[in-house]
Amino acid sequence: MPHLVIELTENTRLNCSQEELLDEANAALLASGQFQEADIKSRCITLSTYRQGVDAADRAFVHARLSILDGRDTAVRQALGQAVCDVIADAVRTGVEGGQSVQVSVEVCEMQRATYAKQVIA
Repeated sequence: MPHLVIELTENTRLNCSQEELLDEANAALLASGQFQEADIKSRCITLSTYRQGVDAADRAFVHARLSILDGRDTAVRQALGQAVCDVIADAVRTGVEGGQSVQVSVEVCEMQRATYAKQVIA
């Protein structure tokens, strides 16, 4: 915990690699002071089959889901979501400059502590 899943359409033009995007997102989450470094888990999923609207246009989207344990107030959840959104938006700036429209969204979901299970095998 937390778990960050970034889904992006395969036509999304990034100005960095997906690995670098994850590095930046993890760094932003660590900088929040809410998580221990080794607990931050993230991944990118590239969508090869997708639709956005009905018009044929140069569009792309990126949606991130940040799952965190419950108990944090709304302001903290909003700040975490905005931090991830800012990292992603910075990564797609080149795509926008090339005429592509990119929608970036972030959803912060709470996992219930009472039902969350975790084991660390060392």
